This record gives sequence, structure tokens and C-alpha cells, in this order.
Amino acid sequence: MKNVMLICNAGMSSSVMAKKTTKFLQEKGEDIQVDATTIASADKVFTSDKYDLILVSPQIRMKFDEFSKKAEKNNKNLAQVPFNAYAPIPSGVEAMANLVLENI
Repeated sequence: MKNVMLICNAGMSSSVMAKKTTKFLQEKGEDIQVDATTIASADKVFTSDKYDLILVSPQIRMKFDEFSKKAEKNNKNLAQVPFNAYAPIPSGVEAMANLVLENI
């Protein structure tokens, strides 16, 4: 199983997106779990061996450069989530799933 972590500001919207994206991917036959956390827990994510991909939500895009350095230091894949992939509607969930598949 591949594991993805979505980092958000407060974790509310990211939890919804993580659950919907996991369900979408698994219904397509992908063995991928998407989880969500807050920016306060980001450092633990970058040092964990669990995650194959880290996603940065649109709300914290200003942290992407800082997170890029942490990702490189810890040999992690990192991607910025565009606004169109951060809506809990079918097209947004599909865009998020595609982003995961392209970067994992």
C-alpha cells in the first residue's frame, strides 16, 4: 500500500478530501491511502518513513518552498495541490486522485 499525507492549515477540509480521494482511488483498484494533518504536525510527516507522497493544500501554498527543502532533505515526493483539485465534488476528487497518481 502507498501512503499519502495531505497537509492543510486546520485539517477540516483536508480530512474530507483525503477520505473522498482514498475512496475514489480504491474504487479504481489503487492500493493508496490518503490521510490528512495540520501544518502544526508537518515536521513529523517529513521525517516519517510511512509516506510516499506529501501534498500541500492551497491554503498553505506559501509554505511550499519551505516544505520543498524538507522534502528534499528527507527524500520525499512533494506536490502542490491546485485549487481545482481541492473541492469535495466529483471533478475535484478526480483531480486530486490524478495528482496523487502522477506524483506517487
